[in-house]
Amino acid sequence: MSDEGSSGEHLSTTTVSSVAVQAGDSRIVIAILKCGKWVQFQLTESIPNVLEIGSNQDETKKLLQDHELLLAKLKSLEDQVWDLLREADKTAEENQEQSQVYDAMAQTLGDAWDALIVMLEKRRALLKLTAGFFENALEFAIKIDQVEDFLQNAQEFENTESLKKLLHQHEHHTKELLEKSLALLNKSHELTEFIEEFKSDGPNVNSELIQGAHSSCLKIGSLLELLQDRRRQLDKHLKQQRQGLEQVLQICHWHHQENQVTSWYRKNMSDYLHKQNLGSSLTENEELLHEHMEMEFKAKEWNSTVEKLKAEALKILFSEDYAEKEHLKLSNQKINLLQEELCHRMEERKTFLQEANDFFSAANKAFDVLGGIEAYLKLLNSEGLSLPVLAMKHEELQEEIKDCTADALQKGKALVSKGDSHSSWMTGIQEMIEYVQKRVDQLIRQCPAYKELALKKQGLTASLEDYLKKVSLSIKKISPILAVSMDPGSCLTESEKVLNEYLELSDQAKETSHELEAAVRLINEVEEFEPAEVAAFSSKADLLNEELTTLNKNISSKLDVLKAYVAFLKSAKEVNDQAQSLKEFYKSEPVQTESEAENKTVIESADTQWPIVLKKILSTQDMGHDFINSLHLMNKNLILKLENVFQVTEDTIDKLNKEKEELTDLWTTWKLHINQEKSIKQQCWKFKEQFKKTSHNLMILEEALRPAAAVDLGSNLQIFLELQQKFNQMKQQFQQLTAEVEYTIKLSELLTLKGNSEKVSELAHLHQRIKERMTEYDEIFNKSVKFHNVKEQLECLKKSGELEIPETNEIPDDAHQARVHLANTQEKHAHIGHLYKLALTLGVDSLSAVQHPNCFNISVKTLQQELATLECDSINWRTKADKYEEELCHNFQYCTSKEEINELRESFKDLKKKFNNLKFNYTKKTEKARNLKVLKIQIQQVEMYAEKMQILRKKMDNLEKKVTGYVINHPDGKAGVLLESVNELQKQLSEFGRVVEDYKQNLDRIEHLQQMMEECQFWYEEASATVVRVGKYSAECKTREAVAILYKQFNKFIKPMVPQQEERIQQITDLAKHLYGFEEGKKYIERTIKRHKEVLDSIDELCISLRELEEQIVVISFYLANIS
Repeated sequence: MSDEGSSGEHLSTTTVSSVAVQAGDSRIVIAILKCGKWVQFQLTESIPNVLEIGSNQDETKKLLQDHELLLAKLKSLEDQVWDLLREADKTAEENQEQSQVYDAMAQTLGDAWDALIVMLEKRRALLKLTAGFFENALEFAIKIDQVEDFLQNAQEFENTESLKKLLHQHEHHTKELLEKSLALLNKSHELTEFIEEFKSDGPNVNSELIQGAHSSCLKIGSLLELLQDRRRQLDKHLKQQRQGLEQVLQICHWHHQENQVTSWYRKNMSDYLHKQNLGSSLTENEELLHEHMEMEFKAKEWNSTVEKLKAEALKILFSEDYAEKEHLKLSNQKINLLQEELCHRMEERKTFLQEANDFFSAANKAFDVLGGIEAYLKLLNSEGLSLPVLAMKHEELQEEIKDCTADALQKGKALVSKGDSHSSWMTGIQEMIEYVQKRVDQLIRQCPAYKELALKKQGLTASLEDYLKKVSLSIKKISPILAVSMDPGSCLTESEKVLNEYLELSDQAKETSHELEAAVRLINEVEEFEPAEVAAFSSKADLLNEELTTLNKNISSKLDVLKAYVAFLKSAKEVNDQAQSLKEFYKSEPVQTESEAENKTVIESADTQWPIVLKKILSTQDMGHDFINSLHLMNKNLILKLENVFQVTEDTIDKLNKEKEELTDLWTTWKLHINQEKSIKQQCWKFKEQFKKTSHNLMILEEALRPAAAVDLGSNLQIFLELQQKFNQMKQQFQQLTAEVEYTIKLSELLTLKGNSEKVSELAHLHQRIKERMTEYDEIFNKSVKFHNVKEQLECLKKSGELEIPETNEIPDDAHQARVHLANTQEKHAHIGHLYKLALTLGVDSLSAVQHPNCFNISVKTLQQELATLECDSINWRTKADKYEEELCHNFQYCTSKEEINELRESFKDLKKKFNNLKFNYTKKTEKARNLKVLKIQIQQVEMYAEKMQILRKKMDNLEKKVTGYVINHPDGKAGVLLESVNELQKQLSEFGRVVEDYKQNLDRIEHLQQMMEECQFWYEEASATVVRVGKYSAECKTREAVAILYKQFNKFIKPMVPQQEERIQQITDLAKHLYGFEEGKKYIERTIKRHKEVLDSIDELCISLRELEEQIVVISFYLANIS
């Protein structure tokens, strides 16, 4: 059958029979198919699917259990199948013809049964494999749950060990998860491959089987994916938590190391760094330095560990995986600070120790030098040197002491000042400083000479300055009084008052002179100690001495005048009183007493008083004449009302003459009245005696007036004074004889009347001749004595050197000194010139007085020679004096010009300083503070400075003209210096003037700029208000015509102003750039430009809105018209 079937016939398949087997929820239906000689089993139904594995372990176990029952039941049918096969074999034996068929059927039936059993065995194996898979999945899920619980529970740890244990648990869980996951994956892979193999093997492959395989694979994949997702999430959380724990462990480990480092620092370095000692000697300090070097080595090792910790900390801090970093950051900062503190304090201590070492070394060197100085000082003090020399040596030693200890003390004090915060460290340093200072003080105390000399110099200098100050103040006090001409007064009371005032001034001047002498003595003492400082004092003392000498001369001259004047007036008053008393006696009636002796005594007393008063009158008149002569010798500037003094003196002399004449007349009358009481015989006898006596005395006087030898008018003053004294005595005698002559003449006239007249014409002629000669002698002697007085005064000035003209190199350079020197010189020269002129005048007058026939036996030859010499000396002196005065005037001009230049320079500096301060103060103000009002005030102040500059320039121009004239007249080095100074100052003034002018112009431009900006601002406000107003009005416009009118009016207002504002803005921009530069100027006007643009934009927007409004009204009107 097989062959037939295979020969090409299409055989149909017939279901012979079907078998259903059920066990629990599982059931299978097996169909027996026959196709020709082939018999096959076909699994027509399987519940569940052959490849169904269940969704979980329980289902799989249930399926496996059912399948086991099902298989058991199916196997129980196996005997029946074999029976059937045997029956087939038996049938085949019976039917030989169909034996092949039955053999084939038996063959195929057996194979089909085996295949069915294999398939069902595979399913059992599948279910067992699936059960194993689900068991692994359950274990995996349980593990996942355990790990999730492990993660969800609070994982606390107390220390590093517990943290490590926790990390070990993490590793264990991770490992187990991985193992479970791997086992499950392997199992799933095995199961999937089994299903794929199951699906593809065997003859019973159908769509249900494929679908079942697919469904089972999906269940495996879904479960696996679910668990793997959970595992992956769990792995992620585990990893995160493990990383966190590892970070914590790393941080804990870092903190542990940090604690070790900190503990080591506290244990080893902290105590060392708190050592409060730098040593008290060089040896101790060196030991401390050695110790510090050892500690530095330890500190380097510690620093190395710290650097590693810091690097690790930075690595942790820079890692993004680390979350909690604040504490680590703070700890790292702390250890950083600790490291910095260690480095700083180690370096600080090393510095202090090194500086202390330098200090102790310097101190030891200083002690060595001080020891040598001390030995030399003992030797020096034993040599007995003078105070200046010893002081100089002591000063040198003191300088050496200070120099040798300066370095040590400076280093020590600097170290102590640095170590204020470590004052306890500096105990040894401070003690050593105090010891060094103590040694210095001890040695300096052993050098007292310098201090004594310094104190003495200080005392002398202070005393000297005090003396010079007193002298200067006294001179300043006296000078104004003496500068005014003296008014001696017109009566004795006034003159005595003036005399007392000038006596007080004289006393003050003498006291001042004593103080100046004391100052000069002090200068000599100071010169011994400090020659360098004496020059200034000597110069000042010389100047004061010159001024004081001038004052003393002035006072002395005025006192001489006042004393002579007062003495004359006092004598005139006294003699006047005596004359009045005598006149009253002569005028009174003679009192006759009973005793003739008493009457005689009274008459003799009265007769004796008359010549005494007469002599006193003459002496007083001589005093007056001498006073007048002395006034001629004086500087006329000394006396305020010289003519008044002359007049008072002459009036007093005339009054005395009148008194004398009146007294003479009264005496004559009184004598005649006395004689009238006598008899004629007695009167005649008296006349004869009187005539004889008077004639004899006149002849003797005449004889005395004839000099035995010729009188030389050129003789010295002493001879003329003796001759004048002798002549004055003759004058007194002549005055008395004149009274006697008058008495004799009157007596003769009385006797003639009585018939006893005598001729007295010869007596009168002799008297007149003697009187004329006396007058001539008086004139010659007066003029000659005056001449010789002036001449002798000139000779005294010559001997004293005052006629000598000093060298020009002695001229002072100070303006005040030059002025004083010039005034004194001019006054002195005026006085000397007056003396020369007076001497020449008196000499000529003396020559004129003896030009008539010489009956006096007087020689004028010597006088003429002296006058010629005097005139020549006068001319020579005047030439030199004028030249010297000219030099002094030029020097005074130079000094005053130099002083004026300095004053102008100082004024210029002060003006410049104030102007710069004004500029600076204005510049310091903020832009807001520099408003227009402040700017105008600034401009006013600058204008004030400009006016001051103009005044200064005018002064400078005048000074320049003055100096230029001085240079033209005196082209010397000084003039060149002055001109150079003036030109330099003029240059500075010009430059500063330009600065002031430029600044003023700059301020004017700024003012103009601010004014234009304010005008712009005003226009902006006005334009903005107009825009707002027009906008408001436009909202009320309802017709096109109204809008057009409003637009026209707005344009009429705005259009002309916009170009003006544009031009103004351009001017503002140009001016701002010119004033402040491009960038700064742009910033300065930025707000104005911005405001300008805003206003223009608002104007444009308004114009556009007005046009749009007009168009809208037109459209609305058109629309309304169309509607209507």
